[in-house]
Amino acid sequence: MAKLDVPAVQVLAEYNAPVEMRDGTTLRAAVYRPASGGPFPVLLIRNPYGEPMVRAAPVRPALDAGFAVVLQDCRGTGTSDGEFLTFESEALDGADSVEWCARQPWSDGSVAMFGASYLGMVQFAAASQAPSGLRAIVPVVTPADYHWGLVYRQGAFTLGQALAWHTLKSGQALAYSAAAGLDVSAELRSLLALMADPAAAYAHLPLRDTPAVSRILPSWRKWLDHEVRDDYWDGLSYRDARDRVSAPALHVGGWFDLFLGGTLDNFAFLAQHAATARARDGQRLIVGPWTHGDRSGVAGELHFGAFGSEQAIQLEQLQIEFLRAATGRPGAATGRPGAAGAGDVPGPRVRLFVMGDNVWREEDEWPLARTQWTRWYLHAGGSLSAAAPGDFDPPSHYTHDPRDPVPTAGGGTLIMGAPGPVRWLPGPRDQREVEARPDVLSFTSAPLTADLEVTGPVSVTLHAATSAADTDFTARLVDVWPDGRALGVTDGIVRARYREGSRSPRPVTPGQGYEYTIDLIATSQVFKAGHRLRVDVASANFPCFDRNPGNGAPAATATEEDFVVAEQTIYHDRARPSCITLPVIPR
Repeated sequence: MAKLDVPAVQVLAEYNAPVEMRDGTTLRAAVYRPASGGPFPVLLIRNPYGEPMVRAAPVRPALDAGFAVVLQDCRGTGTSDGEFLTFESEALDGADSVEWCARQPWSDGSVAMFGASYLGMVQFAAASQAPSGLRAIVPVVTPADYHWGLVYRQGAFTLGQALAWHTLKSGQALAYSAAAGLDVSAELRSLLALMADPAAAYAHLPLRDTPAVSRILPSWRKWLDHEVRDDYWDGLSYRDARDRVSAPALHVGGWFDLFLGGTLDNFAFLAQHAATARARDGQRLIVGPWTHGDRSGVAGELHFGAFGSEQAIQLEQLQIEFLRAATGRPGAATGRPGAAGAGDVPGPRVRLFVMGDNVWREEDEWPLARTQWTRWYLHAGGSLSAAAPGDFDPPSHYTHDPRDPVPTAGGGTLIMGAPGPVRWLPGPRDQREVEARPDVLSFTSAPLTADLEVTGPVSVTLHAATSAADTDFTARLVDVWPDGRALGVTDGIVRARYREGSRSPRPVTPGQGYEYTIDLIATSQVFKAGHRLRVDVASANFPCFDRNPGNGAPAATATEEDFVVAEQTIYHDRARPSCITLPVIPR
């Protein structure tokens, strides 16, 4: 190998650098910057999980690209002062931190932000305050709202991820308290017992009194106490302030991420409504065959080929190039020739991984303009087709017992792990065991005679009745392979009383039919010739979502004594057609 002439690069590192907030609280950060040159744009990463959780942050690539890097602990975490109250300080703290970065003597005044999940949420929280120095954000697997899509989904509490996250943060909170000299032994025993048996933890009732987490983190009970989207969520969330965002953004999501809907909504909303033309033109979207924490190209029971991983598309390099361009660094890549509105931001507007074909494709918008919205109808006897139902097709029935809920089997999950069952893990998983239950209805098409591409938002319309005072309806799109495997593609849930929206619960009258629209979020899936489409309908997806007791009362305080067995009716006649609406892309 030839000898390389590579000069040494000196980097200055400062740990626990104090950053004062407007209320006088001091947050602390690790600051890395080249020892010579400058001033530099700043890459700010705000983290609520402590230093070990950001060791994979792109510090070296950002330094190589000419950035100073600031890794800051959120309020009440790591070495930062104050109390950690989930989401409550992130908007003002984020804006103050951006302005601090912009005015440092080694900064050129341009600040970008980066990070996934909570680290993405703090980016939107800060950006919604419109700090003048913020020039770009890179939110990865990030919801559009704290209520919709994070804590609740069409009225159902996202129990799987909520308990998993509160368990993690409760452990960290106890560690901080122990380090401060407090006796945490009793709470630690309670938390360890909770973690030792995930199935029992998820089954605990009432939810509001779940051991350990309900006492350690105030957000557990706050979230459950505010089932309706009310003033609490309006004051907390950045959703309705996103039109103040003036920074280009590179949104990264996964088809099997629980926050996929938020990633897509953030991109689409900001492309239309961001505060400046530069920000609107500078929205970019990448969605791969990924879960919330895994971008290897393997999800669930499928390997998506050589090009399915983040390494295959050099995702980190794409992110760094985006940041360089958006902050005006010399030598940054420019947009592809002719790309509408590319301006100073590189790359196509949209990059999607098309599953089934297992290829990446560039697009100009989301949803795709050439979409052919196509209805496939549920029929008596369990068939599914594009033909409309008849006038007198009889309804389908099943019995739902919340004491024996339909179990979660893959999908966009983030459930507390081992020793829980493998079926709780995210991604496409075989549904046959679930479909064999008497409380699951399956509607299946004939084998496809040609490939069918479905790329875009997916929804199911159900005309249904229940004997209970309240219930849930779930729907799942399934790819049935010629060998019989039935792999889940995407799914959704609606709580009956929230069928008209999260602000206005409307009780149902037992026995009366209503129309329900179930948001299955989106996918990009080619159903191959010889495969069949299937829609599964049930009334639970547990523990991904909580169990609806069926008595019309809030699920947060329900016990097993409140559980009501529900007789469910699904209509699929000409007057009450139940169907799935697919975004078909011409081949």
